[in-house]
Amino acid sequence: MASFAGKNVVVTGSASGIGLAITLKLSERGATVWTVDLSENPPEELKQVIEAGKVHFEGGIDVGDRVACRKYMEKVVSTAGRLDGLVNNAGIGLVEGPIASDEAYNRMIHVNIGGVWNYGTAALRIMEKQEPQGPWNARGSIVNIASGAGLRGVSGLAVYCATKHAVIGLSRAWQEDFGKLGIRTNSVAPGATATAAFVKRAKEEEGFLETLPSNPLGRVAQPSEIASAVAFLLSDEASYVAGEVLSVTGGHA
Repeated sequence: MASFAGKNVVVTGSASGIGLAITLKLSERGATVWTVDLSENPPEELKQVIEAGKVHFEGGIDVGDRVACRKYMEKVVSTAGRLDGLVNNAGIGLVEGPIASDEAYNRMIHVNIGGVWNYGTAALRIMEKQEPQGPWNARGSIVNIASGAGLRGVSGLAVYCATKHAVIGLSRAWQEDFGKLGIRTNSVAPGATATAAFVKRAKEEEGFLETLPSNPLGRVAQPSEIASAVAFLLSDEASYVAGEVLSVTGGHA
């Protein structure tokens, strides 16, 4: 199990679901986790690690806000001294149908692409100036959360699919441009995951589970399973994994 002792990692969208699981996983392995979320207050699950100084939570931040992003990343580096990792997790999926509303389109572009762009480019500017560390002269690692919908088309989710394809494209291009500096950029493409929002929808929306693609494992993922994949890609154990998409979909093609 990779240790993150002494490492500083930023995680966006940390108040619930996969982002919360990632934050807890990294803090358990020794990282100091710097988190942002649109929610004003941290969830109960984070309060103990926040009190212990393992997690720093900042609420009320829209990841699509470039100015807020810059201020936050400057705060992290001025306080911590170094940025070792970034997880661009914040994202939304809205009801679309065959053609989404302009409002849904603009909001998903703003969050799903804008957030990754804002925090990703800010991290790259920080990391490229840092002193390299370790045997492979590493300056940092970025993991962008895409989706199984970033690897294929999904009926009724055209905009969501487009944004997650874009996340993968950004990851691959950044690897081409910054890999030589010792910065690794990868993506994780989760399948259906049993977040609180997912469970709520499954309970309230009749037939929802039947719409999900099947997979050889015959179940949905737990958030902690996605978090483990993210932790691997961030860690030195993945030192030669770069520009890749790790599909965590239970074997769904």
